[in-house]
Amino acid sequence: MSAAPDLVGPLVGFRSWRVANGRLISPYVPCRWEGRVLHAECWDANRSLQGGRGWLAEPHESPDEACQCGIYAYDSPGLKSYHGEFWWCEGVITAWGRVVVHAAGWRAEHARVEALALPGRDDPRLAVAVHEIAARLDVPIVPRAELPDVAARLGGAVPAALRPV
Repeated sequence: MSAAPDLVGPLVGFRSWRVANGRLISPYVPCRWEGRVLHAECWDANRSLQGGRGWLAEPHESPDEACQCGIYAYDSPGLKSYHGEFWWCEGVITAWGRVVVHAAGWRAEHARVEALALPGRDDPRLAVAVHEIAARLDVPIVPRAELPDVAARLGGAVPAALRPV
């Protein structure tokens, strides 16, 4: 007999993407979200990040506790950008499968885009790009302030009892 899973329904979280060439791009690894659903992999290219520190050298299922791989999400909304890039958007995802929980979020095996928000900057070209991505993925665009409401309707975050201390 196997143990029951800790979570039965989809997990809901928030994430940011770079917007490039009409696609959502993961901010730190060379991963393009071609469709609404993404399945995590630990690519060789990831293992060169940070000189390999924190990344497993051998192939493995993603996410893995001993690696930094997986589809990242946070428990609260807020644009997570870096390196002075300007084309970003944020949104809500649901996730399932293996999950590695962190203090402020988690990494998952599978994820699905549920909604996107227009960035706070006034850039008409970026707004057009985000609208086109949302139409292609068949997801709604909501005001950034409504992202928590969207997430609440879809499910829940990781229960406090499952969070690391």
